[in-house]
Amino acid sequence: MNNLDRSVRAILGILLISISPIGVDASGNDVIGWFFAVFGIANVISSATSWCFMYSLVGLTSLSKKDDDNDQSFELDFKSIRKKALVGFGTVSILISAFFIGEGYESGKATVQAMELQQLHRSAALITSDLERALGKEISEAPNIATLSRKIVQEHFITDTPMFVAIKQANNTWLFHAKNIDKASQTDILETLKTPNNNELARLMSPYVEHDFFHDIDDVEDYYYSINGKQYAITHHGLAVQNTSPTHIYVGELSLSSDYLVDSVVYRMLISSAVVIWIALWGAVAVAFFIWKHVESSNRRAIKAANTDSQTGLLNERALREIFSNNLTLRPNREYTVYAAKFRNLSQILATNSSIVLTQVLQQLATRLKQEVDPECILGCLNDSTFVIITPVAKANCVNRFKQRINETQHLDNFQFSLEPTEVELNYPTDVGDFESLISSVSTLIYHANQQRLPYLRYQQHLIQNSQKVSQYSAALKTAIEEKQFELYLQPKVDMRTSDIVGAEALIRWNHPEDGRLSPYHFLDLVEQSNIRSSFALFVVNEVCRMALALQSAGYQLPLSLNLNGYDVFDPSVIATLEQVSKELLVQNHLMLEIELTESETALDVDHIAKQLDYISNLGFAIALDDFGTGMSSFSYSHALPINTIKIDRSFVLNINDSDQSHIPIKAILFLAENYGYNVVVEGVETQQQVNILTELGCTVCQGYFYSKPITFDTFVKCLPDLP
Repeated sequence: MNNLDRSVRAILGILLISISPIGVDASGNDVIGWFFAVFGIANVISSATSWCFMYSLVGLTSLSKKDDDNDQSFELDFKSIRKKALVGFGTVSILISAFFIGEGYESGKATVQAMELQQLHRSAALITSDLERALGKEISEAPNIATLSRKIVQEHFITDTPMFVAIKQANNTWLFHAKNIDKASQTDILETLKTPNNNELARLMSPYVEHDFFHDIDDVEDYYYSINGKQYAITHHGLAVQNTSPTHIYVGELSLSSDYLVDSVVYRMLISSAVVIWIALWGAVAVAFFIWKHVESSNRRAIKAANTDSQTGLLNERALREIFSNNLTLRPNREYTVYAAKFRNLSQILATNSSIVLTQVLQQLATRLKQEVDPECILGCLNDSTFVIITPVAKANCVNRFKQRINETQHLDNFQFSLEPTEVELNYPTDVGDFESLISSVSTLIYHANQQRLPYLRYQQHLIQNSQKVSQYSAALKTAIEEKQFELYLQPKVDMRTSDIVGAEALIRWNHPEDGRLSPYHFLDLVEQSNIRSSFALFVVNEVCRMALALQSAGYQLPLSLNLNGYDVFDPSVIATLEQVSKELLVQNHLMLEIELTESETALDVDHIAKQLDYISNLGFAIALDDFGTGMSSFSYSHALPINTIKIDRSFVLNINDSDQSHIPIKAILFLAENYGYNVVVEGVETQQQVNILTELGCTVCQGYFYSKPITFDTFVKCLPDLP
């Protein structure tokens, strides 16, 4: 019940109470008045407690609540709503029938009593008129009045209705004539007339005006008296006699209004009310049935829409989660194969066609799968459009049919589409024990399969564990920056001819509070995809500058190189920092700093990045091309970049031996560097044999584990020769 409903009910309740007999009694002290009182009190209580009788009976308590709070559907129990509708409609119809019976009885009673009083008044008027004519202008002795009155009364008492006439004479004596009234009742009636209270006396002494009878009666009930267990209607007339004290005639009869009403009106109203209640109850059943059917139909459509993927018509992720959580379809002691496929070509289809075409292709494939796959196998589509089939291990033919269909060329009208699926496979519950783990594992396996350009990948626990670690690292990166958990290590660059240190490359490490020191392999990709990339790059630049200044203060003038990615060189905050470093350190302190970028990053947009590197080079920074030759594309564009140094990737060094064939790539790179004027640094040198061969080929500077792993700044300083 909302605030508006409560306010309206409170105002209505107070208004009804105020006009009822409890208040100013503006509605009358009858059935309607007390109905207003009860209804007003009910509304005030409803407003105060936010509870409504009809709300609680019909509809609101007929819903079968689900235990799962995430369940968006509900079920309407027909038996429950039928019972509540019967109680609700039946109660209301009985109350309304009782109200109309009571009101009908009261209004009928008032009408019949008014007619009785009118008839009684006419009888009293005739008796009085006859007495006045018989007595003339003067009243004689009392016996004469008694005789005359008895005679006249008997002439008028022609019905079998119990009646009486009481005459109060001028000398305060009473004459009483009765018909069909027992002696005890006669005595009680006479005593009532002799000893009325002031109000009754004033009323009985007021004669009626015959022509305006109904308007002169303020309250019909006031002229009815209960005497000796029976109700009598009594009216009064005065004799118009001169020169005497007033003489009063009281005429009364036994009221038959109650018996008549019960026998006629109330009996008929009870019968009609029973018919109305019967119709209301059947109507309640019909309404309940209609509501139930309508809600059930809408509910089925809602459940189907909630459990179906809108694009393919297959079970969606919500429905699959329901299947796994309820364990109704999947048997606990049975092994299931989960086979999933994510289509790599969907974006291309969408780019060259409309979304309608893509939807039709997927719907067509889903329809064929549903038609051809065993009904015991479960087909679904995850939120990222990954098709999934869950089948008992024994139903291997389902997986085979699934694989066959998803790898087929899809035909739509005159068009052909290749979906290029990446397929992964795992077992439930051997590999994963719940639906959330299954979804996460499928996503992880597909990601690694795409990274490795594999069309198929089986479940591998270490991939899942690594992925979970990566997720944890991603969430902790911001904290790591704020708490300065990152640290720069220096790997010396060595002249292979003299073994002297001629420079160093700054390599970052993460001092993880739980997992210890982590190499860039574990977090660098996460940093580049996160919002802390700029902060990370600024940390590297500032830290390398600090180390370079510290070396200069110690008397060593060695170049240090730092790694940035292709996006960093376009970052305004990074460029602003490089400009500041150039003004304050490179020019004034003659620091030698080199920025290394990988070949793959410089190949993104050669013209654009060349322009940006020219600007950085003009600031005084040297530029090195890292991992040179890994894709061999650098041979075609390296001359367009302002490069000072190329670093030969360790993959060329790893397989070098005494064979001339293994020397050819390095010779080619050295030839290119000599002609373009590049300095050359060889990475990944780990053995004396490699040193000897590289020296013979003409290489001079290298870095690698043969000379030193990345070490802390303090350790690096200790490795430097003593200054004279």
